[in-house]
Amino acid sequence: MTERKTLLFALLFTSFILTASAETFRIRKTSVVNLGNDTASESTVRTGINDGIAVFLPKDRTYIEGIELKIQIPKIVSEWRDCVAFSIYDGISPRPESGQIDYEGKKIYVTPLPQQLNWILQIPLEEENSIKNSSYVTKINILPAADRGFTFFRFQPAMKGVPDETYKAELSVTVKPVLKNLGELVLSIRDSNSEKVPSEIYIDDKPVVLKNDRIYLEPGVHNLSVQNTEFRNEFRSIVIEQAKTTEVNLTLRSNEPVLKITAPQTAQLFLDSTPVSASGKELTVTEGEHTIRCLLGGYEMIRTLNIMKGKTYSVNLVVDMEITEE
Repeated sequence: MTERKTLLFALLFTSFILTASAETFRIRKTSVVNLGNDTASESTVRTGINDGIAVFLPKDRTYIEGIELKIQIPKIVSEWRDCVAFSIYDGISPRPESGQIDYEGKKIYVTPLPQQLNWILQIPLEEENSIKNSSYVTKINILPAADRGFTFFRFQPAMKGVPDETYKAELSVTVKPVLKNLGELVLSIRDSNSEKVPSEIYIDDKPVVLKNDRIYLEPGVHNLSVQNTEFRNEFRSIVIEQAKTTEVNLTLRSNEPVLKITAPQTAQLFLDSTPVSASGKELTVTEGEHTIRCLLGGYEMIRTLNIMKGKTYSVNLVVDMEITEE
């Protein structure tokens, strides 16, 4: 046990020294994973103790804040404490690809595999991230450079005297993105002529400012309110999904009051002595007091309305027949 600890310490110390400069190394094979930027993006590779994994990132990394590796460790490996090391490299050259085995790069992190059969680690790609350590997840407090569009990981033997069966074992590694807990709202606000209309926007009763008609929100149901003195206020309930874009198109309606009258076809209708249709179509009216007069089968009905700006009024003339039995 003491010998193994000494060898491990030597490995870790050497690795620390090598962070100051690049090292050249050879692996058995390179597994290439192309990562997507949604919740369905997940790839599993089989890798050996002296293999590397190159994870290529999508061009659009708006929602990606890190990479998760779920490593299934064979029992024969987990039984030998500190026998295999996991490393992260920066500045890998040449560009990783399947079949490439010789590399040069700068080791920025190294740790032995834990004595457990499953190990989930998450590696941040941004300084500001929500990744946290937990009883299920290990956060790697190292920020690998992702400006070249990929990250590189390596497994390697960490001590001598380990049975060949151990180093011949394979690990199953599942790679997927760690996504920000955000979704995007794209809001288009226009009038009836398809002209863009500047408006006050409230989400969950709080004023917000959109950038290029876009804003990022936490997933879930949100209440959207759009207000403009020249148009009617619009209210919507919107659902934001993680790492997805929700588009909302609003056509603002005029603030002029509207009246809709529905009545039998034989009825004669008048609005302030002017004949109107009983089709139920919207009529634009002015603010103030108005009189509605209806003539039907010898009967006359008159109602007075006090019309207000920004309101819609519906008038329904219902003719019914009541039959009773004693």
